Amino acid sequence: MVAAETALHCFVGAWGFINATLTNTTSGALLPEWHSMYPSGITVYSASRYNSFIITANDTTQPEYRPKDLSLPSKPSDPVAEWATVAQHSLAAGGPFVLANVALPGGGNNKVPCGGGSGKRVGYGGQKEQHPYIGATGPSGVMHNHFTTATLPSWVDFNLSSQFEFFDDCNVHVLRTYFGDVVQTVFFNRLPAHS
Repeated sequence: MVAAETALHCFVGAWGFINATLTNTTSGALLPEWHSMYPSGITVYSASRYNSFIITANDTTQPEYRPKDLSLPSKPSDPVAEWATVAQHSLAAGGPFVLANVALPGGGNNKVPCGGGSGKRVGYGGQKEQHPYIGATGPSGVMHNHFTTATLPSWVDFNLSSQFEFFDDCNVHVLRTYFGDVVQTVFFNRLPAHS
């Protein structure tokens, strides 16, 4: 029970995307992602075990998918193709989540710090650096999401399970989600508390 409570405490808050990759588990080949390796967006976890997220193409690396002339409310004169481009490169979803098979580093039941570290992207910029996050330094386990709302209609009432691991005093976490012979790996950085 201590492990699950610790993991929940680590999740609660707001997270930004560091990077995301889609990999063929048979060949090891990286596959193109609709939002690039460096997506924009935010995901938020509540203590009441709800999660919501929005992920979009990156304004800097993929500006062609982020037309700046669109605004709300939309106008009848807006180009449908531009709205379609935004929709094709964006996804938002939300709903409850459950944590399962939670373990703490070393197999113990001792509490580990969550969110008390630097909150920086320590050593991982995604370009030329070696990946420093080998082996969880915080809770790890499985997250089961049940999305009750989503911009993509096929994701309404959709169940998604992901493996998770925490690092850097619970200021960085990774989600790994398997879709057949493809795995999506997404790294998140804790966002500072908003005052």
